[in-house]
Amino acid sequence: MGINTLFDIASSGITAQRLAIEVTGENISNVNTEGYSRQRVIMENKPVGTANGFALGTGVQIAAVQRSYDNMLQLQLVNANSTYQEGLAQQSALEQIEPTFNSLTSDGLGTAVANLFGAFQDLSVNPSGAAERQAVLTRAQITVDSFHQADSTLTSVASTADSNLVGITAEVTDNARNLALVNQQIMATSAVGGSPNELLDQRDLLLRKLSEQTGISYTIASDNTASVTLPGGGQLVSSTRYATLYTNATGTPATNDIMLSGLGNPPPANAPGTDTLVGTVGDGATIGGKLGGTMEVRDSIVPKYRSLLDEMANQIVTQVNTVHKAGYALDGTTGNNFFDPAGVTAGNIALDSGISAVKIAAGLPTASDPIPTSSGNNVNAVKLANLGSTSFAFSTGSATLGNFYNSLVSQVGVDTEGTQNVTSQNAAFVKQLNALRSSNSEVSLDEELLNLTKYQRAFQGSAKVVNAGSDMLDTILNMVR
Repeated sequence: MGINTLFDIASSGITAQRLAIEVTGENISNVNTEGYSRQRVIMENKPVGTANGFALGTGVQIAAVQRSYDNMLQLQLVNANSTYQEGLAQQSALEQIEPTFNSLTSDGLGTAVANLFGAFQDLSVNPSGAAERQAVLTRAQITVDSFHQADSTLTSVASTADSNLVGITAEVTDNARNLALVNQQIMATSAVGGSPNELLDQRDLLLRKLSEQTGISYTIASDNTASVTLPGGGQLVSSTRYATLYTNATGTPATNDIMLSGLGNPPPANAPGTDTLVGTVGDGATIGGKLGGTMEVRDSIVPKYRSLLDEMANQIVTQVNTVHKAGYALDGTTGNNFFDPAGVTAGNIALDSGISAVKIAAGLPTASDPIPTSSGNNVNAVKLANLGSTSFAFSTGSATLGNFYNSLVSQVGVDTEGTQNVTSQNAAFVKQLNALRSSNSEVSLDEELLNLTKYQRAFQGSAKVVNAGSDMLDTILNMVR
């Protein structure tokens, strides 16, 4: 081993430590970069040589620049993000619906229905009273308005959810486009022998963002490019090609189906007639993510409550009209509807166009009043009042109108609380996974500053070896002179 070898060893040390300092600087500068994974330099001995019968090293070389990465943790984050965002979309909708079905308020639907039958009870005390008759009409109109208000809230939540699908699919397409671009950059960097570590971080970040919007499964090819498949098998990204996820309004009333175009870069124009149907009404649970949760709000949560609300409205209209038509009004007429018989849902319930204070049928034929003309005949008013405490057959079982509504209120409350609990648990799980990723992959300034000092000292040491070699060479040259 000669002096030249000494220079080679020192040079390899300077080169390796310089690169290590550069990597450390890269880590420090990206300490606040979302998705960045810290990198570390792996050094190894250069091939061992023989000098004077001894095996001696020939310096140091860089084996690799590795990124701190856990593939299993990435997969868990992708799945957890999708589940969390799906529940969060449902929770947001339920929290908008719940105030409408708050049984503690004094102006809610339950109170309005109870007050209506209370007004019939007051009418039975004074069946010819103008004030009592007007109170019945007022309470009935409040009941109608309360049904309309509840139905309007549900319609608004469902309509908002359907509209949100447009923005969510646009975000998915945007992330898919960016992922295809990153895949292309990864291939180009690898082709010239470069290290695509930062690009791999961007790839993984885009996969996590995609999983928040919709459920996905992905594969990583041998060239480090990612391909993404949607639930149901539709290909969203394949290497450098991607597809457009978009909405297509169908049906009456129009609701958005989720469609997937063909692959390309750019993808072909949207063609709803031939493109892949990813999801339609009722498919939200299989899609997952914010997209699936939003579809579940539109297709499952809102229709469930609306169905129960319509059932209650139908019972009120049917039962009150049946009793009312059998009675006699103050003007001696009978067969009068109280509610419009065509309005049997919460959205279209209404008072009959012919009803008025005089037309309210409080009387019913009796032995002493066979053709009710007496202003004191209250038999039918009593029957109308008793409807409030009568049990009827509902889809959930036999119950009074008040108890049925209370069970609906309870159902909304239980669903909201249950969703909040699940979402809270999922949020805690995602937070834990992110904390694990942080400890495993994110930059620690304290650690990097220690590494910076270590590599700086090593660089200085290698430089001193160069100085020592120069002194030795000068000594030998002076001996020759």
